[in-house]
Amino acid sequence: MTHIAAPLAFLAIAPLALVACSQEPSAPADEGGAPAVPSATPAPARSMPPADAGKTFPSGAWETVASGEGDGLFFGVTEGEPARVHLFCPAEGGLLVNVNGFRPIGSEERMALGSGGTVVTLVADPAGDASRGGVSGEGPVPAELPAILTGAEGVGVSYGAQTVALPPVPAAIARAFVTGCTD
Repeated sequence: MTHIAAPLAFLAIAPLALVACSQEPSAPADEGGAPAVPSATPAPARSMPPADAGKTFPSGAWETVASGEGDGLFFGVTEGEPARVHLFCPAEGGLLVNVNGFRPIGSEERMALGSGGTVVTLVADPAGDASRGGVSGEGPVPAELPAILTGAEGVGVSYGAQTVALPPVPAAIARAFVTGCTD
């Protein structure tokens, strides 16, 4: 019977030895001597990466275009960067965002448009736009559109790991585009 008791004693002591040899420090005690319990930190809400991503915004300008087909807003890059962002609200409703610098990802179904903590999700179309190329996203016109366009953090569009960050849309241009999208 003693040959069974020795292994059982070892099994009872082994976990204690492993804990004693652990590299992790024990939790500090609170003022009453009880071990402190780490507090759970809620996961932050999804937000767009900082629009400047450690650099300045690309050189370019926001412009609007309106026709019987709908209202458009686009950022034309003037300095060496291939990304152009087009936002379009067809006359029949909705919002279409196209980034010609994005490359299609077969498994990615979402595109995000946002500024800081204000982000909306669009349904991605990897086929993009026949005349512009790239990747497009589509959805209803979000109530948050004015805040996204004029947010101090700038306008960001992401698709998979690809992100483009642009300066905020001037307030008068944003207001004209949003009015065209919602009238």
